[in-house]
Amino acid sequence: MHNLLLVGASVTIVCLLREYAVSRATKNGQQGTFGFYQSLSLHEEAKVDFVVTGDNTSGGSKNDIPKSGSIKVGHWKFNENISLPPPYTFSQSICEATFLDKDDCIKAKKCPNDLMNWAYIGEDNEPYPRFDVKGFRRKMEGKRILFMGSSMVRQQVQALVWTLGHEKFEWEKVRLPGEVNCTTSRMCLIDMESNITICYQFLGSMATKIYQERNFTLDHSLRGYGDSSCVLHDQMIAEFNEFDLVFVQSVAWWLNLKRVLNSDTSPMEWVAKMTPIMYYDAMRDLLSKISQETQTVFVLGQTGVGCINKTLPESFAIRDVPSNYGWNDASKLWDTSLKLIQEERLNVQVVDAREPLMQSVHAHPAPDCLHLCMNSAAVNIYLDMYWVEVFSQFD
Repeated sequence: MHNLLLVGASVTIVCLLREYAVSRATKNGQQGTFGFYQSLSLHEEAKVDFVVTGDNTSGGSKNDIPKSGSIKVGHWKFNENISLPPPYTFSQSICEATFLDKDDCIKAKKCPNDLMNWAYIGEDNEPYPRFDVKGFRRKMEGKRILFMGSSMVRQQVQALVWTLGHEKFEWEKVRLPGEVNCTTSRMCLIDMESNITICYQFLGSMATKIYQERNFTLDHSLRGYGDSSCVLHDQMIAEFNEFDLVFVQSVAWWLNLKRVLNSDTSPMEWVAKMTPIMYYDAMRDLLSKISQETQTVFVLGQTGVGCINKTLPESFAIRDVPSNYGWNDASKLWDTSLKLIQEERLNVQVVDAREPLMQSVHAHPAPDCLHLCMNSAAVNIYLDMYWVEVFSQFD
């Protein structure tokens, strides 16, 4: 079993939380300043220049977000003649022969064919490093990797297996512990060339208990499908600890709880207030148990954006996030997760992919403005970041 040792982890997290980006975008010759959601009562700023390629550039109000990974503010740049081949060539036939969810194949038909021509340019004005297939196989040979999360994580796993060159196979559905009544599923395959086991496990929202306050009661189990509280069972945790590396990304299924659980005994406003508390408790239970035995990575990714009729990337401001399905509440849970990792001094690495993902309004199969086009560089930036920040560092 591979154990992660983070020397001075809490100090590192605090330092990372103090990295902010306040960016400037130009529109019609005027300077507009925008940045990220301000949280955790940290007010230090570091100003950097920001450019979005194309004419559809927009600024926003100042909303600072703590930065927690090595990636900083950058921009997407389109290349007519891309120098490097794409990580994979998307095709409907390959998608239909290998899908985790057929919707990803169907929705890709709505996407432009040139979305792989975009490259994310960092502060050094160089393209962000690409996922290294040979390096990945060398570093992760014989290892078992679990990706836990919503359908956004599913898309990352799908992109990973295509990047590794798998064009025809069947996912193995893994039976979960018999005593655990769990609606979540785990799908796996083995990369035979390097004997790497790659698994995806659906993770919705979850709760450690029933919450009560005055005459209100919040029973998360009433949500039905999407309740993944079963993953907190000891039997499930024991299975997770058999993996060498676990990625966790969990926000999407929490955002609409205030509407899903709205009732006379759990009114919407109260559920909205309680959701970050329930999120903190559940994620603490999950992350603290897994990270004791297994290298654990928590991923900050995208929430829904305004993507209708968007053909170019746009600068990102929290105030521009639509309220559809509670998307605009994502910042509260992002902040909660960072606060959790800091306060509990968890042995968990954070990879922050929000900046490039939230700029990628052009890479969604509209009207679906949450998921990404599977033939896009946007979905692959996750893998690029995992290579740079996690896989390449794996011992």
